[in-house]
Amino acid sequence: MLEIRTYQDEDKGEVKRMFARGLEVHIRAMPRFLPGFIERALREDLDDIPGCYLAEEGCHFWVADLDGTVKGMAGIQRHSDEEAELRRVSVEGDTRRLGIGSKLMETAETFCREQGYRRIRLTTVTRSAAAVSMYRKYGYELTGAEQMGAVSAWVFVKELTDRAG
Repeated sequence: MLEIRTYQDEDKGEVKRMFARGLEVHIRAMPRFLPGFIERALREDLDDIPGCYLAEEGCHFWVADLDGTVKGMAGIQRHSDEEAELRRVSVEGDTRRLGIGSKLMETAETFCREQGYRRIRLTTVTRSAAAVSMYRKYGYELTGAEQMGAVSAWVFVKELTDRAG
């Protein structure tokens, strides 16, 4: 059974491995830059999910638990009273197309509405047609690109016009 739940310390190893595996699949064209990019991302926030996502108001991190195994993840970080960033969205390859990504997106968006955010942004290095299609399905619009070291990333934004509260 699928459960979207708050991250727990025992999820750390699987979350970090899932993140690295997901990036390896999507940006193999840049093998020289991949290890450094993954290591920087792991140090930036995935080494301390409780401190980066659970300790601050307006932030959160979820995992998709399928029969006791972590198969997906997503986080929200606060940028301002108006804007949150959707980060680290990933679903294990063997469970894609089962609705896990959709459940994570819906959970994150509900949280953002409850927090009173006006918009959600995300930045992705993934050029995966499936990922981009999912972002567009949920109303995200491509607004530009930015450099993340040697890696080019796309920026998507969703305006939340029907906020809760």
